[in-house]
Order: sequence, then structure tokens, then C-alpha cells
Amino acid sequence: MLDQKLNIFFFFFATFVFLLFSEGDDYTRFFLAIALSIITGLICFLLNWLTLSGATSAILFGVIALGLGNITGASIVLVFFITSSLLSKDEKKGHSIVHFRRNGAQVWSNGFWFALWVIIWFASNSIVFLIAALSSISFSTADTWGSEIGGNRIKGTTWQFGSFKKIEPGLDGGVSLMGSLAALVGSFVIGITFFLFNQNMSLGYPILIIITGFLGSFVDSFFGTYIQGKKINQNMPKLLEKRIQTFDNNFTNWISSGLSSILAICIFFFL
Repeated sequence: MLDQKLNIFFFFFATFVFLLFSEGDDYTRFFLAIALSIITGLICFLLNWLTLSGATSAILFGVIALGLGNITGASIVLVFFITSSLLSKDEKKGHSIVHFRRNGAQVWSNGFWFALWVIIWFASNSIVFLIAALSSISFSTADTWGSEIGGNRIKGTTWQFGSFKKIEPGLDGGVSLMGSLAALVGSFVIGITFFLFNQNMSLGYPILIIITGFLGSFVDSFFGTYIQGKKINQNMPKLLEKRIQTFDNNFTNWISSGLSSILAICIFFFL
């Protein structure tokens, strides 16, 4: 499974970087992160918010968020995860209600870039990589809020991205006024959370996090319209073809999250 391979990769990568660059106080926070992440992962599993694979990935992700990303990273990840879990719509199957539970692949589709940039930030202490990490979570929050509120909870007129053809709310690539507003509010919440923990930093940082996260939601709509659900081209590398048969929602979230963070880096350096 891809999520298991990512667990192994991030476990060794984060451990190596931590041992190489950590200082005295970092050890206390790191071990605290391990304890809190295990407790939180178990609670979320019992609440049916996570599958077993999702809980395993979330525990490792939580250790990286708090152990390496400090209180800022951990708080922002908690804001995203709690709000997205509360907003995620339950599915009806027959006469029963099936609760939405995130699995390991879904955890990493939203958290891959955050974890990667946070580890690099811990090693380099360059603020741009922390901004990139938080921009990826800003996108994930904007995307979830926009999809759940604009697509499932408050259904209004929805247009297909690019063609502006009216489509049913909730379909991949759909854009609506309410969904866009919800996405903006979601990214704003992440930016404000960052500001609350870093009031001594430039106001431009939370603004950058908000803007790139919000723009990323439209990138996600673009990919949702033009590539999501499509089969992998036979000319693609066989290694990729064996791992991913179609461009699914996890792939769309992963690439959109990465582009949001890369956009934040570009704006940081060139403006």
C-alpha cells in the first residue's frame, strides 16, 4: 500500500532530520508529540473519524506537525482536521448511515506536502518552508470547506470550471458562489490561526497563506474537471501505472496541495 510506504519514508526522514538538527528543548516537545499523537489517533479511530490505516498515518503526521512544526504547525493541523471531520458528510447505504472515515491515503494526500516542508523547515530554519507547509494545509481546508458546504450542505447554482456549464452540486470540478466563499473562509481561518501564534511576524505571511490556499481550491477544480477520473495514459512510467490506475480525488488533492505550496514559495521569493 502506498500509504504504508509513505509512513516508512516519513518515519525515517523525520527521525534522521530530528536527530541531526535538534537541540535540547526539542526532545521534550518531540516525545510529547508522540504521546499526544497516539492518544489523539486512538480517539479519532474510536470516533470513526479515521480508519486503522488512517489512524496510523495520522499519528506519524501528528508527531511531525508538533514535534518538528512546533505549536503553530500542530494547531493549524488540528484546526483543519477537526473542522473537515465535522463537515464531512455521512453516506446513506440502505437503511443505515455510514460515517466518513479518512484512510491513510487520504491523510497523506492532504498532509504529504505539509510534512515534507515542515521537515525541511526544521532542518533549514528558513521561514519560507514553514509558509509553504501552511499554504498546503490552507488549500486542504479551503478545498474541504468549499466542497462540503458548497457541494453538499448549501446547494446553489454550480458551474463546471472552465466551460461554465451548469452542473449538479457536488460533482468534481464544480464551482459555486457559496462554495468559493466557504473556501475563502476556510483559508482565512488557517491564516488567522497562524497570525495568533506569530503576531510578531510580518502580516504578509498570513495573507500569503490565505491567498495561496484559496487559489489552490480553483486549481483543484481545474484538475477535477480535466483529469480526475481519467485513466493513466499507457505511455506513463510503469511504476506509476502500477500504483495509480486513475487520477482519483486523492491524486487531485495531492497535486493541488503541492502547487499551492510551490506558489507560496515563488511569491515569497519573487515579490
